[in-house]
Amino acid sequence: MAAGGVSVWATRRARALALARGAPHAEEILRCYAAVTEVQERVAASVPIEQWLGISRRYEGDGPALPLEKLPVDEMLPLLGSFLDAMAGVGTPLMTAEATRLAGAGIPEQRSLLAGALSADRHEAQGPPFHARAFLEGVATTLAARILPSAEPEGPSSGRCRTCGDRPVVATLRDLPNALGSRGLVCGLCGTEQRIRRLTCAHCGESDADRLPVHSVESVPHVRVDECNGCQRYIKTVDLRRRGDAVPVVDELATVELDIWANERGLVKVQTNVFGL
Repeated sequence: MAAGGVSVWATRRARALALARGAPHAEEILRCYAAVTEVQERVAASVPIEQWLGISRRYEGDGPALPLEKLPVDEMLPLLGSFLDAMAGVGTPLMTAEATRLAGAGIPEQRSLLAGALSADRHEAQGPPFHARAFLEGVATTLAARILPSAEPEGPSSGRCRTCGDRPVVATLRDLPNALGSRGLVCGLCGTEQRIRRLTCAHCGESDADRLPVHSVESVPHVRVDECNGCQRYIKTVDLRRRGDAVPVVDELATVELDIWANERGLVKVQTNVFGL
């Protein structure tokens, strides 16, 4: 749950709808995302938290605290089926058609989809297919909130989320009581935020300031592109000091124009968002 008892899904949904009203270029994707969060919220409410948390372990430096590849695939299939049924009415015609196909595909294909999305090497490519990833976000975010309910753990200098092992989808800047302008990385799957050194590539760990240019535009001054000249990757950073009402995962989605600009420069995103952008 987010602050004040409001779920993370309701918070994301409200921000997406608020941004959609003033961002015609991103209105379709934001309204679609708002609808997706409604289904994710239903998934989150149905996760047998105590049962599935049995796979987790306290972080001891040897891997993620929540090894998702150990989740019980067969136990998850009914929940996946309900998710796919609900998603048959959400999104573009292509998205709804695929959800309908998957819902009627049968247990073997659904098991294969879920097992592939949970595999230890799922984060080596651009991530699982849309429906598998959207489903897993609901599960992973729910479990991660119970593993680390009150902290933004101090993470590694770059790379994987120490909670679930996935890559960060967006970075943040915020003022903390003991650190002004503290930088964080938000996991693209479980939503955990962990601190990172300010001048560090979120992918390769490059720390030479001359190789880490920052790009911004006047139209969205609170969101910027952090580029790494070493690995040719980029991540968007949401400056919460400029917009305290921003929700990083959502504001990242709303700035598709920055992704287009970065792609035209030949840059590759550290981790695509749930829509594969």
